Amino acid sequence: MIIGHNLIKKYIQSRKLVIEPFSDEIVREAGLDLRIAEDTTMEGGEVKLIWTLEYIRMPVDLIGFCNLRSTWARAGLIISPTIVDPGFEGQLVIEVYNPTRHPIKIAGGERFLHLILAKCEGAIPYRGRYQGQKLERDSLHSMGKPKFTS
Repeated sequence: MIIGHNLIKKYIQSRKLVIEPFSDEIVREAGLDLRIAEDTTMEGGEVKLIWTLEYIRMPVDLIGFCNLRSTWARAGLIISPTIVDPGFEGQLVIEVYNPTRHPIKIAGGERFLHLILAKCEGAIPYRGRYQGQKLERDSLHSMGKPKFTS
């Protein structure tokens, strides 16, 4: 069962679902709009890892499915299928592909990802290598690619 606006708000208010920084505007009719952490330009043909501004802590009874907001899909961007596992905690890092021949710019703070939440029964908490991931912004500029920390 996909959960809608009112139930999402209850999860957030009870702190079962934690999103930081949080803004009421990201809670949509049947999901959450997540924002891009920094300005980025996707060159034509480029694949890039893009991370969300929001740090998320998922409860064990929810699973998330990520999609691009239609604005960015209509511009030509494509993302890999991305699931946010029950119990996951961290910033989301999304593989984005620009198959067009022109650059596409996304401003930091812009809503770019739609997260659909659904009930998940009998799950165990995520324990994978990306648990607690945060991106170190200084390392991105000096190394030219993301460096993950836990």
